[in-house]
Amino acid sequence: MSSPLFEAAKKNANIAYKLDQSGQSHQSIRYYIAAAEQLHKLRDFTEDPNMKKLYYERAMSYIIRVKEIRGIIEPSEGKSKGKGTPSSSASSGPEDEITGAISDVIVREKPNVKWEDVAGMIEAKRALREAVILPMSRPDLFKGARKPWKGILLFGPPGCGKTYLCKAVASEVDSTFFSVSAANLISKWLGESEKLVEELYDRAEEEAPSIIFFDEIDALAGRRGGASEHDAMRRVKTQLLQAVEGFGTGDELVVTIGATNTPWDIDAAMRRRFERRVYIGLPNQSAREVMFKIHTRGVALDSNVDFGQLSDYTAGYTAADIALLCREALMHPIRELDADGALKDHSIQPRKPNIDDFTQSMVHIKPSVSPEELVEYEKWKEKFGG
Repeated sequence: MSSPLFEAAKKNANIAYKLDQSGQSHQSIRYYIAAAEQLHKLRDFTEDPNMKKLYYERAMSYIIRVKEIRGIIEPSEGKSKGKGTPSSSASSGPEDEITGAISDVIVREKPNVKWEDVAGMIEAKRALREAVILPMSRPDLFKGARKPWKGILLFGPPGCGKTYLCKAVASEVDSTFFSVSAANLISKWLGESEKLVEELYDRAEEEAPSIIFFDEIDALAGRRGGASEHDAMRRVKTQLLQAVEGFGTGDELVVTIGATNTPWDIDAAMRRRFERRVYIGLPNQSAREVMFKIHTRGVALDSNVDFGQLSDYTAGYTAADIALLCREALMHPIRELDADGALKDHSIQPRKPNIDDFTQSMVHIKPSVSPEELVEYEKWKEKFGG
């Protein structure tokens, strides 16, 4: 039991117990959950059946206590279910189905994306720093009339780095990061999505400060009232509207960040909930130069490859377009070996990719966003801010 994972579980459990006993039960939830998750991992690592049973029962006792605090089960019910075999300890009620569903559509993570790795986006990075990073780093400065924004919308053409930027924000602060695919939430759990949204925000408040990131938020927050709109879908949108605006005491710092490629499809009431709207446009010349360096890392290039020249050639390309262009160019020397039948000979190495490989790749890899589409984004930005 002296493994680092066990010690971490023990530490979290002790913190949870002390908070629970001192009347801070809701603050103890995040530590109970962390301890249970760590014990669950330990159970997978050990082959001793007695230890497996011990880890399971201990983890279940923490989960049961969390359910008691949340009011999902009565304390007496929790005590009666705290012992026994795995099959008798696990309940099969609707709340467990919701918990399992959340695991499918929500990713709680600590992103490994550094702030400095985000090329360009100067204005967008400044806006998100002021909206998220500073309030979470210095909550004492953001009170009263200077309260932080509850909702932030990242909008712009696809492939410009909205998700990447959001993960960079999360990596800069000590917060819990919940990543949700809005389209997946709706497509898989229509009818239960309303409960999922409520449970998500309950969990985020318990583990605050938290960032909830909705990718494809337009799938969840489209215009309301259409004749074909499902009644369950309307309830989901109403639940989300209430959640983004904030509930509870208001002391918990929970920020909702939504990303969309089609901001004009978002319901007007939801748009107002996203108090800060940030436009993520095409990368500028200097950002494109950095992107070429990033996407060719680890491959020796010919000396005639000039990233500045390539960035000039690729005006109008998105970040995703440049990544594809680099992959295509780096494959050229490999294709030549394959065409010559020399790929299986490990003594023969491919030549270094040169500037011609990149320029030839531009024939096949074109900008994915048209000038007409960019005009639409600019219009929306002028009308609603960004």
